Amino acid sequence: MLQRRGLIVTGGRAPAVPVRITDRDRWCVVAADSGVDVLEKIGVQPDAIVGDMDSISHTDKLEEFPEAHIERYPRDKDHTDTEIACLYLRRADIASITILGGGGGRLDHLLGIASLFDRTDHPARWLTHRDDVLSIDEEIVIECEPGEVISLLPVGSVPSRMSSDGLKWPLNGLVWKKGDIGISNEATGGTCRITMLEGRLILVRSLPKTIVLQ
Repeated sequence: MLQRRGLIVTGGRAPAVPVRITDRDRWCVVAADSGVDVLEKIGVQPDAIVGDMDSISHTDKLEEFPEAHIERYPRDKDHTDTEIACLYLRRADIASITILGGGGGRLDHLLGIASLFDRTDHPARWLTHRDDVLSIDEEIVIECEPGEVISLLPVGSVPSRMSSDGLKWPLNGLVWKKGDIGISNEATGGTCRITMLEGRLILVRSLPKTIVLQ
């Protein structure tokens, strides 16, 4: 049996490209506050709505959903709405989490989502209005166009050591600590493979023309 995956749709700028979920039953979709508005645009119903509900365009939208599917929080709280959505999915034993939205807008909100990748129970992927952010825990293989820009940043508390194939500037033998960056590397075309020997990275690339969640 395939493990369930979690999709958090949050406020901020979301991808304008088509979003398709190939196996809806496999996904638990959580709207974090105004993520409800984003889901309405892409035609996906949430399984749960969480947050303080201070950013939804029209709060009467909530009347369309069973109250049991809504978790309301006060504005004065210790976690962001996106963090609350992560906690909701962790309580459901869902380990692989994708965040959709959160681009543009306030810098503190943007950095708040980025900081989630430093945590042990970090997201697997983040899709903003222009970028596709992927966590590399062990190994990742992606299809790339020649010259495609690939940026890499270490996350977590352990220095990162890695090897690579398919990048113009190989990562073999490098050791990156927190604060180091690998901005604007380029794919040589075809397949790009990055293998972690220690620690973790996040990979940042442009959005695909269609987002397929499977």
